[in-house]
Amino acid sequence: MVRVRQNSFRLKHILLMINLPMPDPVQINRYAVTLVPTEAFREWVNSWDDTQLSLEEIQKEPTVFLLSESGDDLEKPVRKHFKEMLLEELNTWYTDPDMWPKDLSYKTFKKFFTVHVTSMVFDLGKGRIEKEED
Repeated sequence: MVRVRQNSFRLKHILLMINLPMPDPVQINRYAVTLVPTEAFREWVNSWDDTQLSLEEIQKEPTVFLLSESGDDLEKPVRKHFKEMLLEELNTWYTDPDMWPKDLSYKTFKKFFTVHVTSMVFDLGKGRIEKEED
């Protein structure tokens, strides 16, 4: 189920009572998918590197992907785009595909990442969103 921003009147009233300005967030039509690396992913990263990073170090800054909304099924866009997200994560650590796992299935994706999906995505930034080009 896609949640809709509710109780903005109540929030506005509370913020006015404590003398804070009312934020003006814009809800955008995207799902935010956060990939939090698991122990299995850490083991894969460390299998190619002598540094031996901890799980905490690898999880310090998880990746967030924005996906188009597709109704009430939050799992559907993840399943549709899992390979793109998996390859991006693997490539972030090692650009040589020979170092990547041979099995690039959805099962591997779920083994490597705890996936958090939310439809509550707000843009609090000012100005245009800019895309980085390769």
